[in-house]
Amino acid sequence: MSKASGDIAFDRLMAGRRAHTQTVRDLTAATDATRSASSDGKAFGSGRTWLVAAAANIAIVLGVAFCVVLGPPLLECRHHPEIGFSAGDGFQGCARKATAERLDRLESQLRMMMLGSGR
Repeated sequence: MSKASGDIAFDRLMAGRRAHTQTVRDLTAATDATRSASSDGKAFGSGRTWLVAAAANIAIVLGVAFCVVLGPPLLECRHHPEIGFSAGDGFQGCARKATAERLDRLESQLRMMMLGSGR
């Protein structure tokens, strides 16, 4: 059997590990090069950077969803004056009615998906 070496000091071993700088893979270069991390050891810089990136991603998704849901009714009402509005109805009334119908249809589809998901 081998005997455990008593010559290695744990504190000296840990000090050697702490002396190495962290490296982060540089994805901007085509090679497999590495670069040193920022001086504070954070890969993303500021601690709030991830929060800003998450908020931007959520805003983009909500913006696209808003345009997909509300875009077609508004474009339809834009061409409605060529056909003619009802008495007392204008662009705003047409847009309000078409948007409400579109949102009601979306809500009913989501409700049916939720009810059918338990089967």
